[in-house]
Amino acid sequence: MAGGEYEILPHSLLEDLKYDVGALKKKLQEPDTKTNELILEIESLKDSIHELNEVFKKALDTTADEDVFKAVKNLNERIDAVVTQNETIARGMIAISDKVDQFISSSSSSAQSRMPSSSAMSVSPTAPSMPRAAVQTNVMGAAHSGIPPPPSMGMPSPASIGGMPPPPPGPAAKQGKRHGFF
Repeated sequence: MAGGEYEILPHSLLEDLKYDVGALKKKLQEPDTKTNELILEIESLKDSIHELNEVFKKALDTTADEDVFKAVKNLNERIDAVVTQNETIARGMIAISDKVDQFISSSSSSAQSRMPSSSAMSVSPTAPSMPRAAVQTNVMGAAHSGIPPPPSMGMPSPASIGGMPPPPPGPAAKQGKRHGFF
């Protein structure tokens, strides 16, 4: 034997190596719970990937018959129709808002011009809050039927606030015509 090629190892190290090899063989033959869980999860992942692959195959089969460009064009036309409808609705809402603002400003300005001076005005504490059912009277006292009074929009009438005029219109009225998103 040539003495330079081999290294002498202690027996305890060899015994430890034998024990480790035996433990690895045992683990491969009898996996523990964590290893079993890992194996089950890998199997589940494999099944999920297989199902996903089947879904993509079905989707490819159904879209293979159709022209993709035709389908995209059809979707774009539908989206354009929805956008046009939204623009029409937005314009209508702005027009209604402008009409309501005009009505409120015209009713408040006509109420101010018809209002007597504050010194000549006396407020009756027992004045009825509801209009008569048969004949309604406006601020000037003219009787008319069938025409409802203008809405108060939560603001008290000039007679109920002691002759004080309503507050000036907010910044929205100063801007003039409103512009929507479209």
